Amino acid sequence: MTEPARAAGPYRRARSAGGAGLAAIGLAIALMTAIAILGPSAAVPELGGGEPPWSFRAAPSDTLVILLGWTAVIAGGLGVGAGLYALRRGWRPARGVLPAGAVTAVLALTLVPPAGSTDVLNYAVYGRIAALGQDPYVLTPAWLHAMADPVGELAPPAWRNAPSVYGPLATWAQLAASRLGGESMAGTVFAFKIMAGLAFLLSAFMLDRLAGADRERRVRVHLLWSLNPLMLWHVVLGGHVDGLGAFFLVAALLVMRGSGVVTGLAAGVLLGAAAAVKAPFIIAGAGLAWAARRSVTTFLAMVMGVFSALVTVYATQSPEAFGNLVGKIGAHSLADPWRVITDALDLGAEGATLKGQLTLGAAFLIGLLLCRRLPPGPPGLDTVRPALAWCLCWLLTSPVQHPWYDAMLFPLLALMPAGRLDGLLIARGVVTSLIYLPGAVGFLLLRPTGLTRWIMEVYRPWVAPLAADLIILCVIVLGAAGAFRHRRAPAPADA
Repeated sequence: MTEPARAAGPYRRARSAGGAGLAAIGLAIALMTAIAILGPSAAVPELGGGEPPWSFRAAPSDTLVILLGWTAVIAGGLGVGAGLYALRRGWRPARGVLPAGAVTAVLALTLVPPAGSTDVLNYAVYGRIAALGQDPYVLTPAWLHAMADPVGELAPPAWRNAPSVYGPLATWAQLAASRLGGESMAGTVFAFKIMAGLAFLLSAFMLDRLAGADRERRVRVHLLWSLNPLMLWHVVLGGHVDGLGAFFLVAALLVMRGSGVVTGLAAGVLLGAAAAVKAPFIIAGAGLAWAARRSVTTFLAMVMGVFSALVTVYATQSPEAFGNLVGKIGAHSLADPWRVITDALDLGAEGATLKGQLTLGAAFLIGLLLCRRLPPGPPGLDTVRPALAWCLCWLLTSPVQHPWYDAMLFPLLALMPAGRLDGLLIARGVVTSLIYLPGAVGFLLLRPTGLTRWIMEVYRPWVAPLAADLIILCVIVLGAAGAFRHRRAPAPADA
């Protein structure tokens, strides 16, 4: 057999895998849209209707909604994984297909109601409180609900007694959405989803610029961000505020390619803006600091930019804005990776101490391993590796885990060379996403079935945490062995 014939086989397989990956991504996006367009359900919250975002009122069953959501998330994760596999082996989609698909997906998911979470309704309520001249860091949604306010009446019960814990820039975005939406929950949610969609697309554009002229790197960016169903679900369809933080973070990376006082100051201000949306984005500052290490003036300008941005925006709010944030320390969530260990040991109050020790120890170890063992970032982007290392060590080990937090992770991963982290972090995104589905109605309010009981009694308390622990272990083992890189793929055939 001739050399070209031998090379053609792997290329055909890569092309098939790439096509299958895009088909799975398309299926995931179609299912996400279908869940939302069916209208209020266990996954889609009630918005009051009468205006966009548009949907039917088909009243789908709980089981159908859960199955559609699980299928969408799993198909989306498999699709991204297949696309990355094919990309390493020479597959390249036609030019323009991925950006056009991203724009189409964002448009479709923006025009339909949110699904999988009620957080965007919380944003609308906090924005409404601010629009009425009150302080969302002091007053709770229960105050607005008691007034029989048209927006407050639809406040999600789970957060009804909790004041805002979001940063000042998030509050300003919520206020802007409330101004645009007026006394309508649907209108306010739609306005915020438009902001989230625009931020997502602008982030995609900047990531494409950061990827440079290399076509493989640009396709990788679109697979891991622009057309990643896990991010489209949470940032665009769910309307999570994390997408705004990701926009400022990516802008900071774009600016930090230069050097000097102006570059450092601008990058610092943008990083401060990301942290003023959600505080954990400040962790990515490790990357900016590393990039500025060779120039004292750039480094000091960057620090000044971060400090001045945060002080300025927090000075516009009451002290409770910072106090509420600090009050979240020690919290935990459904996706807490340490819950299996602490529950099995049945330590009671001592479990919190053990959890803190496990978190700090594992985070520090993973951060050091990633800093030393991850391959270098692309030329001119030495911010990416340390930023990814320290963001990932927090995201993997924190007792507070939500899949939309990965909006901080995937832009950084998309800029890195291909490696074994790709599959691990996609799997982690799928596992964590499934914990929170269906999302609009708590499981205790759903009609008990074999499926819902299995999710409540097996998947949430055992399968998901154990999978998270396994991923942490894999990252530590790969880091210790220096095995984050894939083996070199065979060169593709000319085609």
